[in-house]
Amino acid sequence: MTHKPPLPARTLDPFPRIPVDTSDGSPFSQLLRVGLPAADDWTFGDDGPYSSPGQTGANITRMQVTEVLLHLLELGFIDIDVERMRAAPGWPMQREAS
Repeated sequence: MTHKPPLPARTLDPFPRIPVDTSDGSPFSQLLRVGLPAADDWTFGDDGPYSSPGQTGANITRMQVTEVLLHLLELGFIDIDVERMRAAPGWPMQREAS
């Protein structure tokens, strides 16, 4: 299990990040191989933009991300740390540039 750094003390304090290995063969790349087909299924399925045109790019992205997260959660490959989410004084909305 990855060690999680302490949460910031206040809103807008720097939020410590956990390093993620994204190289080929890493657990992250394996999750992508499991999750991305779920996004593709939605994209090319009955509710996706190819069968239901007129969706905004933002809506398409939201639904693709939703499908991937739901798929990985339903398979038990990722967990939501509800206690950490509730304990955080706020959440950054953007990733930090590496």
